[in-house]
Amino acid sequence: MNSFSQQVTHAGDRAAVFNLRRLVFVRLVAIFGEIVVVIAAAWGLGMQLPLLGLGWVIAAHAAVNLFAGWRLRSAKSLGANEFMLQLGLDVIILTTLLYLAGGASNPFISLLVLPLVMAAAVLPKHQVWGMGVLVVAAYGLLMFQHRPMPHVASHAGEDFDWHVIGMWFSFILAVVIIVFFVLRMAESLRERDRVLAEARERSLRDEQLVALGTLAAGAAHELGTPLSTMAILTQELQQEYDADTDLQQRLGILRQQVDRCKATLAMISASSGQLRAEGGGRLRLDRFLSGVVAEWRLRRPTARLEFEMSGTRPAPDIISEQGLRQALITFLDNAADSSPDDVGMRCRWQARHLAIEIADRGAGMPQHYRAQVGKVPFSTKPEGQGLGLMLAHAIIQRLGGTVNVADRPGGGMLVDMQLDLARLLLDE
Repeated sequence: MNSFSQQVTHAGDRAAVFNLRRLVFVRLVAIFGEIVVVIAAAWGLGMQLPLLGLGWVIAAHAAVNLFAGWRLRSAKSLGANEFMLQLGLDVIILTTLLYLAGGASNPFISLLVLPLVMAAAVLPKHQVWGMGVLVVAAYGLLMFQHRPMPHVASHAGEDFDWHVIGMWFSFILAVVIIVFFVLRMAESLRERDRVLAEARERSLRDEQLVALGTLAAGAAHELGTPLSTMAILTQELQQEYDADTDLQQRLGILRQQVDRCKATLAMISASSGQLRAEGGGRLRLDRFLSGVVAEWRLRRPTARLEFEMSGTRPAPDIISEQGLRQALITFLDNAADSSPDDVGMRCRWQARHLAIEIADRGAGMPQHYRAQVGKVPFSTKPEGQGLGLMLAHAIIQRLGGTVNVADRPGGGMLVDMQLDLARLLLDE
């Protein structure tokens, strides 16, 4: 099962859990109401009801609810079929109660429609039709098969008045349950739709990254030969013009840049998208962050960076992840491009959590552009393509982190990264 399918299944299972949890709560209210109504009818109105049979049915309803509560705690996943079964049991129990107390003439007969409303809110169409058939069959059965409704014992002629009062109470109960249950279920559905939309967005972004990675690997292979040729020619020129000091200096710089390009291409070719350990794999978090800053300062010697670190000591040992290193350098480069004289980086960590803030004093970013950052290739610079920023976001999210872009107090932008160190700790 691919990542998108797993996210879709997880969203559906979570919605089913929320819905069953609410059904358990509604049942508790219904069971309490059943007990109150039976007591009021038998002792308050003096109606000759089959109390033993009604008691067994209410006990069965409570047992079904206990089973549903146990399923919520023990089941790894819940699907639509199980929710349909739970609603079907409610219809059967309610039908049995009505059978023992007047059948279709009972004022609470309208409550049979509640399971159908719940099914229509969350279940697929074919299951809703199935629930509709079950409810209609139960109503039809109660019209012809039931125990007669006992009369009110107080005064003759009051049966119809109490029937009307029962219908009114049944209507109020149905309205309250429908409003509570359907509104909460609608919230669950909106949450599920939001999760699915995010999953689709991540899937599309991952497809773009896979395509980009394929192109990068092909480009690394193609550029290897010309870079090797440039390195050989540079070496020959250094040997041929060894007396020219100024040319030797320039050729040395050119050779360094060629070697740097070759090292970068070698890293791209060797990368498999997994955690990549360097230098033996083990590195303390504070040293990893200091190393990233030191590497960046070598690349941007004219930029001014204010760097702070704080956290538990000693810092935890992590895997020196090349992707995270590159992501941080990308965010620092973007900050330095906006305000090279004022870049800030603050790192705070606890035992299993790392927070990193990178700030600048640049012109900022319009609000309507921020929704695109990290999702599609996007850049506010005329010569930029936005690939680096998109990859940096993807790396942080692959490591289980989040990235938030906001305005910095006093002007500029603030990039806030929150990472769970579980993916980087060596003891995992």
